[in-house]
Amino acid sequence: MTEPSGTAQREWDDDQLVELFDRVDNAGRWGADDELGTLNYITPRKRLEAAALVRTGRVLSLAHPLLARATEARPQQIEHRMLYGNVPDGSLGSASEHLALDVHQHGITHIDCVSHVASYDGRVYNGRSFNEVATDTGLSFGSVYAQHEGVVSRGVLLDVAAAAGVEWLDPSHEITAADLDAAERHAGVEVSSGDVVVVRAGVGAREASVGPSPLGPGPGGDAAVWFHEREIAVYTGDAPEHLTSAGARMLGLLDEAPTGAGEAVPTRFPLAFHQTCIPAMGLVLLDYCDVEELARTCRELGRYEFLFVAAPLAIPGGTGSPVNPLAIF
Repeated sequence: MTEPSGTAQREWDDDQLVELFDRVDNAGRWGADDELGTLNYITPRKRLEAAALVRTGRVLSLAHPLLARATEARPQQIEHRMLYGNVPDGSLGSASEHLALDVHQHGITHIDCVSHVASYDGRVYNGRSFNEVATDTGLSFGSVYAQHEGVVSRGVLLDVAAAAGVEWLDPSHEITAADLDAAERHAGVEVSSGDVVVVRAGVGAREASVGPSPLGPGPGGDAAVWFHEREIAVYTGDAPEHLTSAGARMLGLLDEAPTGAGEAVPTRFPLAFHQTCIPAMGLVLLDYCDVEELARTCRELGRYEFLFVAAPLAIPGGTGSPVNPLAIF
């Protein structure tokens, strides 16, 4: 069984998304020069409470492998060129490499900075202008370097698919506040301020069974309000965005619609969740985690909370960074 039948989905038009942006706007909340956004919710006390969740020492990585060679399911994601050295008599060999990648590629486990995406009117987090912060040498405000001390907090798995009694959500499914409430009840936990929310929509299970889709389930405007009210620090999981055809085309996952194909009027929000949560809330998004083993472990242990640790590369002016998130039980 997959998608539950009769699932109600709200349609958000651009005017409603503009209203939503204003509703969840955190500009000035932590000062005019703040670059951390929702990471401000993670207090020293929160870190101590999260560390106390470690009982067995079991560690899981939530990162997808970075592919240096394309597969049937995934394109090449990283340039990996080996550099070998040796001394003349062959007594000392050494191995190094050159790495290059597009950080925000579809499928790469990475963290976004708070100036990664601008709003519908060109603003980034804290009311700055995207054109002012985007310089030839990097982002002058809200870059990933602000996050270089990392994310250390309580992680909570919300298995939305399992809570709905399905193996995976349909690619057309927009995750709602009701879905998150149901997943919270399923986990027997309550999301609190400073948490890292890890959502499982079952994308990995679906791909293993029927193959990848250019579209994808993910949170929409309803979920954005839920995250804002719960004061979560980081959103992550296997469903970074409710990826519609408009968003898939923007990311190059779908060809442009042929002329006269009856497409809906173009939207100013092809990636509505990213375009709202990052520039308005300053919500830190960690895209494309592998959560299938995490879900199995949570079911096995009967606990859906854990210590979550992740840190970006310290790149001044950077827009994001590949990361290897860890769940520690």
